[in-house]
Amino acid sequence: MTRRIRRIFLYSITLFFILAASTVLFYAWGYSFDWEKKRPVLTGGLYLKSVPKKAEIYINNKKKDKTPAFIKRLIPREYEIKISKQGYHSWQKKLKVESKLVTEAKNIFLIPLVPNIEIIKENLSENFSLEKYLGVEKYSDDLYIQKPSYILYQADLLNMENEQMSSTPLPSNNDYEIFASSNKRIAALSDKNDLYLLNPGTKIFELISQNVKGLQFSNDNKKLLYFTSSEIWVYYLENVFSQPNKKADDKELITRLSQEIKQAVWNGQTNEHIIFLVGQNIKIIELDSRNERNAVDIIKTNTEQIVYSLKDNKLYFVKEKELLRISLN
Repeated sequence: MTRRIRRIFLYSITLFFILAASTVLFYAWGYSFDWEKKRPVLTGGLYLKSVPKKAEIYINNKKKDKTPAFIKRLIPREYEIKISKQGYHSWQKKLKVESKLVTEAKNIFLIPLVPNIEIIKENLSENFSLEKYLGVEKYSDDLYIQKPSYILYQADLLNMENEQMSSTPLPSNNDYEIFASSNKRIAALSDKNDLYLLNPGTKIFELISQNVKGLQFSNDNKKLLYFTSSEIWVYYLENVFSQPNKKADDKELITRLSQEIKQAVWNGQTNEHIIFLVGQNIKIIELDSRNERNAVDIIKTNTEQIVYSLKDNKLYFVKEKELLRISLN
Protein backbone atom coordinates (compact mmCIF):
# COMPACT_ATOMS: atom_id res chain seq x y z
CA MET A 1 0.00 0.00 0.00
CA THR A 2 1.51 3.29 -1.06
CA ARG A 3 1.81 6.31 1.22
CA ARG A 4 -0.83 8.17 -0.85
CA ILE A 5 -3.39 5.37 -0.49
CA ARG A 6 -2.71 5.11 3.24
CA ARG A 7 -3.24 8.86 3.57
CA ILE A 8 -6.55 8.69 1.67
CA PHE A 9 -7.64 5.76 3.83
CA LEU A 10 -6.76 7.65 7.02
CA TYR A 11 -8.61 10.76 5.86
CA SER A 12 -11.65 8.66 4.96
CA ILE A 13 -11.73 7.00 8.39
CA THR A 14 -11.31 10.38 10.11
CA LEU A 15 -14.11 11.91 8.05
CA PHE A 16 -16.39 8.95 8.75
CA PHE A 17 -15.65 9.23 12.49
CA ILE A 18 -16.42 12.97 12.49
CA LEU A 19 -19.70 12.43 10.62
CA ALA A 20 -20.70 9.51 12.84
CA ALA A 21 -19.83 11.40 16.02
CA SER A 22 -21.75 14.46 14.82
CA THR A 23 -24.78 12.31 14.02
CA VAL A 24 -24.69 10.69 17.47
CA LEU A 25 -24.33 14.09 19.16
CA PHE A 26 -27.15 15.60 17.11
CA TYR A 27 -29.35 12.64 18.02
CA ALA A 28 -28.44 12.92 21.69
CA TRP A 29 -29.25 16.64 21.66
CA GLY A 30 -32.71 15.92 20.23
CA TYR A 31 -32.08 16.79 16.60
CA SER A 32 -33.49 15.01 13.59
CA PHE A 33 -33.38 15.76 9.88
CA ASP A 34 -36.40 17.43 8.34
CA TRP A 35 -36.43 16.15 4.76
CA GLU A 36 -39.12 18.64 3.74
CA LYS A 37 -37.09 21.64 4.87
CA LYS A 38 -33.79 19.84 4.19
CA ARG A 39 -32.16 20.83 7.45
CA PRO A 40 -31.66 19.44 10.98
CA VAL A 41 -34.31 20.50 13.52
CA LEU A 42 -34.87 20.07 17.24
CA THR A 43 -37.64 17.52 17.75
CA GLY A 44 -40.65 17.47 20.06
CA GLY A 45 -42.96 14.81 21.44
CA LEU A 46 -46.52 13.68 22.09
CA TYR A 47 -47.99 12.29 25.30
CA LEU A 48 -51.35 10.56 24.80
CA LYS A 49 -53.50 9.04 27.54
CA SER A 50 -57.00 7.60 27.20
CA VAL A 51 -59.85 6.02 29.12
CA PRO A 52 -59.97 3.09 28.59
CA LYS A 53 -56.27 2.28 28.29
CA LYS A 54 -54.50 0.31 25.56
CA ALA A 55 -56.21 2.13 22.71
CA GLU A 56 -54.28 2.13 19.44
CA ILE A 57 -52.48 5.32 18.44
CA TYR A 58 -52.33 6.32 14.79
CA ILE A 59 -50.19 9.27 13.66
CA ASN A 60 -50.80 10.39 10.09
CA ASN A 61 -52.62 7.06 9.52
CA LYS A 62 -49.63 5.00 10.74
CA LYS A 63 -50.02 2.81 13.82
CA LYS A 64 -47.45 3.80 16.45
CA ASP A 65 -48.26 2.56 19.95
CA LYS A 66 -50.99 2.06 22.55
CA THR A 67 -52.15 4.47 25.22
CA PRO A 68 -50.74 5.71 27.47
CA ALA A 69 -47.65 6.52 25.45
CA PHE A 70 -44.90 9.11 25.10
CA ILE A 71 -43.89 9.36 21.46
CA LYS A 72 -40.51 11.07 21.05
CA ARG A 73 -38.40 12.58 18.31
CA LEU A 74 -41.20 14.04 16.17
CA ILE A 75 -40.39 16.69 13.57
CA PRO A 76 -42.07 20.00 14.54
CA ARG A 77 -45.28 20.22 12.52
CA GLU A 78 -49.00 19.42 12.73
CA TYR A 79 -50.00 15.76 13.00
CA GLU A 80 -53.27 13.89 12.44
CA ILE A 81 -53.88 11.86 15.61
CA LYS A 82 -56.39 9.03 15.88
CA ILE A 83 -57.08 6.97 19.01
CA SER A 84 -59.01 3.79 18.31
CA LYS A 85 -60.24 0.80 20.31
CA GLN A 86 -62.55 -1.99 19.22
CA GLY A 87 -66.11 -1.41 20.42
CA TYR A 88 -65.62 2.34 20.96
CA HIS A 89 -66.03 5.55 19.00
CA SER A 90 -62.66 6.81 17.75
CA TRP A 91 -61.09 10.09 18.88
CA GLN A 92 -59.41 12.31 16.29
CA LYS A 93 -57.61 15.63 16.41
CA LYS A 94 -54.86 17.61 14.72
CA LEU A 95 -52.12 18.47 17.21
CA LYS A 96 -49.11 20.67 16.68
CA VAL A 97 -45.70 19.44 17.86
CA GLU A 98 -43.09 22.10 18.64
CA SER A 99 -39.32 21.90 19.17
CA LYS A 100 -38.20 20.91 22.69
CA LEU A 101 -41.83 20.68 23.89
CA VAL A 102 -44.21 17.82 24.65
CA THR A 103 -47.76 18.23 23.34
CA GLU A 104 -50.23 16.50 25.67
CA ALA A 105 -53.69 15.03 25.23
CA LYS A 106 -54.40 13.42 28.60
CA ASN A 107 -58.21 13.58 28.67
CA ILE A 108 -59.13 11.30 25.77
CA PHE A 109 -62.40 9.62 26.74
CA LEU A 110 -63.67 6.88 24.43
CA ILE A 111 -67.42 6.15 24.36
CA PRO A 112 -68.79 2.63 23.74
CA LEU A 113 -70.49 2.15 20.36
CA VAL A 114 -73.27 0.21 22.11
CA PRO A 115 -73.46 1.27 25.78
CA ASN A 116 -74.76 -1.23 28.32
CA ILE A 117 -78.16 0.00 29.58
CA GLU A 118 -79.54 -1.30 32.88
CA ILE A 119 -83.11 -0.92 34.16
CA ILE A 120 -82.89 0.13 37.82
CA LYS A 121 -86.48 0.92 38.74
CA GLU A 122 -89.87 0.66 37.04
CA ASN A 123 -93.31 2.28 37.50
CA LEU A 124 -91.95 5.61 38.65
CA SER A 125 -94.33 8.17 40.13
CA GLU A 126 -95.28 11.29 38.20
CA ASN A 127 -93.26 13.55 40.52
CA PHE A 128 -90.16 11.32 40.60
CA SER A 129 -86.95 13.33 41.13
CA LEU A 130 -83.75 11.77 39.85
CA GLU A 131 -81.55 14.04 41.98
CA LYS A 132 -83.44 13.16 45.17
CA TYR A 133 -83.39 9.45 44.36
CA LEU A 134 -79.61 9.47 43.85
CA GLY A 135 -79.05 11.68 46.89
CA VAL A 136 -77.11 14.28 44.91
CA GLU A 137 -75.25 16.31 47.48
CA LYS A 138 -75.99 20.02 47.54
CA TYR A 139 -73.79 22.50 49.33
CA SER A 140 -76.29 25.37 49.30
CA ASP A 141 -78.85 24.18 51.84
CA ASP A 142 -77.54 26.56 54.51
CA LEU A 143 -77.40 29.56 52.16
CA TYR A 144 -80.28 31.99 51.65
CA ILE A 145 -81.08 35.44 50.26
CA GLN A 146 -82.54 37.66 52.94
CA LYS A 147 -85.33 39.98 51.86
CA PRO A 148 -85.77 42.91 51.50
CA SER A 149 -81.98 43.46 51.67
CA TYR A 150 -81.18 40.79 49.03
CA ILE A 151 -77.94 40.00 50.89
CA LEU A 152 -76.65 36.42 50.98
CA TYR A 153 -76.33 34.76 54.38
CA GLN A 154 -75.11 31.42 55.63
CA ALA A 155 -77.18 29.92 58.44
CA ASP A 156 -75.40 28.51 61.47
CA LEU A 157 -77.97 26.40 63.28
CA LEU A 158 -75.48 25.29 65.91
CA ASN A 159 -74.61 28.77 67.18
CA MET A 160 -77.86 30.42 66.00
CA GLU A 161 -75.80 33.10 64.26
CA ASN A 162 -76.00 33.82 60.54
CA GLU A 163 -72.89 34.90 58.64
CA GLN A 164 -73.17 37.58 55.98
CA MET A 165 -71.64 36.21 52.75
CA SER A 166 -72.13 39.07 50.26
CA SER A 167 -71.22 42.72 50.84
CA THR A 168 -73.68 44.19 48.32
CA PRO A 169 -77.23 43.16 47.41
CA LEU A 170 -78.40 41.23 44.41
CA PRO A 171 -80.94 43.01 42.17
CA SER A 172 -84.23 43.23 44.06
CA ASN A 173 -87.70 42.03 43.04
CA ASN A 174 -86.28 38.66 41.92
CA ASP A 175 -86.35 35.18 43.33
CA TYR A 176 -83.02 33.31 43.35
CA GLU A 177 -81.84 29.73 43.40
CA ILE A 178 -78.48 29.35 45.12
CA PHE A 179 -75.80 26.90 43.92
CA ALA A 180 -72.55 26.13 45.74
CA SER A 181 -69.47 23.99 45.18
CA SER A 182 -67.94 21.83 47.88
CA ASN A 183 -65.37 24.57 48.56
CA LYS A 184 -68.13 27.21 48.76
CA ARG A 185 -67.89 28.99 45.44
CA ILE A 186 -71.39 30.41 45.19
CA ALA A 187 -73.64 31.21 42.23
CA ALA A 188 -77.15 32.65 42.12
CA LEU A 189 -79.65 32.15 39.30
CA SER A 190 -82.58 34.57 39.18
CA ASP A 191 -86.11 33.79 38.05
CA LYS A 192 -85.30 35.98 35.04
CA ASN A 193 -82.45 33.56 34.18
CA ASP A 194 -79.60 35.94 35.08
CA LEU A 195 -76.52 34.14 36.43
CA TYR A 196 -74.42 35.78 39.16
CA LEU A 197 -71.17 34.48 40.67
CA LEU A 198 -69.95 35.62 44.09
CA ASN A 199 -66.43 37.03 43.92
CA PRO A 200 -64.65 35.47 46.94
CA GLY A 201 -62.35 38.49 47.27
CA THR A 202 -64.75 41.42 47.01
CA LYS A 203 -67.85 39.49 48.24
CA ILE A 204 -69.78 41.05 45.35
CA PHE A 205 -72.10 39.11 43.05
CA GLU A 206 -70.93 39.61 39.45
CA LEU A 207 -73.22 39.07 36.46
CA ILE A 208 -71.79 36.21 34.40
CA SER A 209 -74.48 35.56 31.80
CA GLN A 210 -78.14 35.92 30.92
CA ASN A 211 -80.84 33.57 29.62
CA VAL A 212 -79.28 30.74 31.63
CA LYS A 213 -81.40 27.60 32.04
CA GLY A 214 -79.13 25.62 34.36
CA LEU A 215 -75.66 25.31 35.85
CA GLN A 216 -73.36 22.95 37.71
CA PHE A 217 -69.99 23.23 39.43
CA SER A 218 -67.44 20.57 38.48
CA ASN A 219 -66.67 18.23 41.35
CA ASP A 220 -62.99 19.29 41.26
CA ASN A 221 -64.22 22.87 41.98
CA LYS A 222 -62.24 24.34 39.08
CA LYS A 223 -65.01 25.05 36.59
CA LEU A 224 -68.62 26.19 36.32
CA LEU A 225 -70.83 24.78 33.56
CA TYR A 226 -73.88 26.78 32.48
CA PHE A 227 -76.19 26.55 29.49
CA THR A 228 -78.86 28.49 27.64
CA SER A 229 -81.44 27.05 25.27
CA SER A 230 -78.85 26.94 22.46
CA GLU A 231 -75.35 27.28 24.01
CA ILE A 232 -73.13 25.52 26.54
CA TRP A 233 -70.46 27.56 28.33
CA VAL A 234 -67.71 26.93 30.88
CA TYR A 235 -66.43 29.54 33.34
CA TYR A 236 -62.96 28.75 34.72
CA LEU A 237 -62.72 29.36 38.46
CA GLU A 238 -58.98 28.61 38.64
CA ASN A 239 -55.98 28.58 36.34
CA VAL A 240 -55.64 25.36 34.35
CA PHE A 241 -52.00 24.46 33.74
CA SER A 242 -52.56 21.25 31.79
CA GLN A 243 -52.89 21.59 28.02
CA PRO A 244 -54.76 23.49 26.70
CA ASN A 245 -54.08 26.12 29.39
CA LYS A 246 -56.82 28.37 30.76
CA LYS A 247 -56.82 31.38 33.07
CA ALA A 248 -59.13 31.98 36.01
CA ASP A 249 -62.23 33.98 34.96
CA ASP A 250 -61.96 32.82 31.33
CA LYS A 251 -65.35 32.09 29.74
CA GLU A 252 -65.45 29.59 26.89
CA LEU A 253 -68.24 28.69 24.49
CA ILE A 254 -68.25 24.89 24.22
CA THR A 255 -70.96 24.43 21.61
CA ARG A 256 -73.82 26.26 19.91
CA LEU A 257 -76.77 24.30 18.53
CA SER A 258 -79.88 24.96 16.49
CA GLN A 259 -81.92 22.55 18.65
CA GLU A 260 -82.95 23.34 22.21
CA ILE A 261 -80.57 22.13 24.92
CA LYS A 262 -82.71 20.53 27.60
CA GLN A 263 -80.00 19.75 30.15
CA ALA A 264 -76.22 19.66 30.54
CA VAL A 265 -74.12 18.01 33.28
CA TRP A 266 -70.48 17.25 33.96
CA ASN A 267 -68.96 13.87 33.30
CA GLY A 268 -67.77 13.61 36.88
CA GLN A 269 -65.15 10.99 36.06
CA THR A 270 -63.04 13.43 34.03
CA ASN A 271 -64.40 16.96 34.67
CA GLU A 272 -63.24 17.54 31.07
CA HIS A 273 -66.40 16.38 29.26
CA ILE A 274 -69.98 17.60 29.26
CA ILE A 275 -72.97 15.31 28.81
CA PHE A 276 -76.02 17.06 27.39
CA LEU A 277 -79.53 16.35 26.24
CA VAL A 278 -80.76 17.74 22.92
CA GLY A 279 -83.81 16.50 21.02
CA GLN A 280 -83.91 12.74 21.58
CA ASN A 281 -80.15 12.35 21.89
CA ILE A 282 -77.85 12.18 24.89
CA LYS A 283 -74.48 13.48 23.70
CA ILE A 284 -71.03 14.08 25.14
CA ILE A 285 -68.49 16.72 24.14
CA GLU A 286 -64.92 17.39 25.26
CA LEU A 287 -63.54 20.72 26.51
CA ASP A 288 -60.31 20.44 24.51
CA SER A 289 -60.78 23.09 21.82
CA ARG A 290 -57.60 22.39 19.85
CA ASN A 291 -58.53 21.79 16.20
CA GLU A 292 -62.13 20.55 16.66
CA ARG A 293 -63.92 19.23 19.73
CA ASN A 294 -64.82 15.55 19.65
CA ALA A 295 -68.57 15.10 20.19
CA VAL A 296 -70.37 11.75 20.22
CA ASP A 297 -73.97 10.55 20.49
CA ILE A 298 -74.17 8.25 23.52
CA ILE A 299 -77.71 6.97 22.88
CA LYS A 300 -80.96 8.04 21.29
CA THR A 301 -83.78 8.11 23.84
CA ASN A 302 -86.77 10.15 24.92
CA THR A 303 -85.88 11.61 28.33
CA GLU A 304 -86.07 14.86 30.25
CA GLN A 305 -83.81 14.00 33.23
CA ILE A 306 -80.13 13.01 33.27
CA VAL A 307 -77.76 12.88 36.25
CA TYR A 308 -74.15 11.68 36.40
CA SER A 309 -73.60 9.85 39.69
CA LEU A 310 -70.19 10.17 41.34
CA LYS A 311 -70.97 7.20 43.59
CA ASP A 312 -70.68 4.65 40.77
CA ASN A 313 -69.51 6.83 37.83
CA LYS A 314 -72.61 6.03 35.80
CA LEU A 315 -75.13 8.12 33.89
CA TYR A 316 -78.75 7.85 35.07
CA PHE A 317 -81.80 8.89 33.09
CA VAL A 318 -85.56 8.54 33.14
CA LYS A 319 -87.48 7.15 30.17
CA GLU A 320 -91.24 7.19 30.49
CA LYS A 321 -91.70 5.51 33.90
CA GLU A 322 -88.37 3.64 33.99
CA LEU A 323 -85.12 4.59 35.70
CA LEU A 324 -82.10 3.47 33.66
CA ARG A 325 -78.34 3.84 33.85
CA ILE A 326 -75.40 3.62 31.48
CA SER A 327 -71.75 2.87 32.11
CA LEU A 328 -69.61 5.02 29.81
CA ASN A 329 -66.44 2.98 30.41
